[in-house]
Amino acid sequence: MKIGIITFHNSYNCGSMLESYAIFKKISEFNSNTEIINFSSRGQRELYSTWYRNNSLKNIIKNILIAPAYKKITLNNQKYESFKHNYYKLSREYKDNKIDNNYDLVVAGSDQIWNITISDFDDAYFLNWAQGSKKIAYAPSFGSKNPVLYTNKIQKYKDFINDFDSLSVREKNGKKWIKELTGRNAILLIDPTLLYSAKDYDRLLDDSCTPRGKYIFFYCPSFDRRLCKFVKKISEKYNLPVICWSTKSYYLKLIYTFGFKLPKFESPSVYLSLIKNAEIIFTTSFHGAIFSSIYRKIFFVLKNGGMYENDDRVATLLEQLSITDRLIEPHFNDKVDYFSPVNYAEYDKKIISLRKNAIAYLKNNIIQHNEKTK
Repeated sequence: MKIGIITFHNSYNCGSMLESYAIFKKISEFNSNTEIINFSSRGQRELYSTWYRNNSLKNIIKNILIAPAYKKITLNNQKYESFKHNYYKLSREYKDNKIDNNYDLVVAGSDQIWNITISDFDDAYFLNWAQGSKKIAYAPSFGSKNPVLYTNKIQKYKDFINDFDSLSVREKNGKKWIKELTGRNAILLIDPTLLYSAKDYDRLLDDSCTPRGKYIFFYCPSFDRRLCKFVKKISEKYNLPVICWSTKSYYLKLIYTFGFKLPKFESPSVYLSLIKNAEIIFTTSFHGAIFSSIYRKIFFVLKNGGMYENDDRVATLLEQLSITDRLIEPHFNDKVDYFSPVNYAEYDKKIISLRKNAIAYLKNNIIQHNEKTK
């Protein structure tokens, strides 16, 4: 049986790439004839290109701001490409929706592949091209937006979802929206990165960019300056330097004015090492929270704007893992001990059953289908 996985593996984003690694690795344990479908949309390629398109004054200004970091951004992209080719088995490359369907079973997910409002979305992630194959959704996310409210083509997406043989989603909102749209019940499953432990990810580590001394790791991909001010105060309180991420945003928003430093280069392997070795982590990222918890770190997810009002991505995650106290408002309080340890006792109990449910879902769909096709 041949299995194809379609997800955001081509994103130069550590969460997306490690999610892709995890789902590919897990499914390959059940079926060796598995590959990631090497698809990327035009929007995705533009989003992660070194330069912005020179089609507006705004983009021209952006390119001027990131010009000093051109070599660093290019190096980062090369490191992401190396990770992709070292750790995935890839199909031939597709740059449009005309994907060759030579798969018995196709898995869509995880990540925000069903978020129809983002620039890297494409209908291909709803498997509209995979006629004749068994279609499985593994914990895809709609992001923070209810698709019913953001498209006039809702019947099309209803039909796409109804064509899936098995449905699961990553967040409670997604489960609710699928029920409202199709009447079907989707299973709530954990992100595939949580299927593995710290020891498993230690195999991927690259310590070459990790500072020797103590430091704060600040992972806020879009860099809200209000959050930067909060982290700066934490840095001053504990006299610790701040290592951050996202070179393009760092230069666009002048984050170096806070005294925060970037690593020599960025890659999923460097990212994991910086999380593992940090004294404390502040993040706005779903996967930043996941890997902080996998490495049992002291960490906080910072609320930023309206992200956590209707967006339940992080809220669902922290509730599943019984560490909801890690989600905080970025209001500095000098009396607070930000280094108070995280209570991982309930987490350690829950992660066992959460993994068991996720693995059972994959096994049931893959092994049963394999037996039927023999």
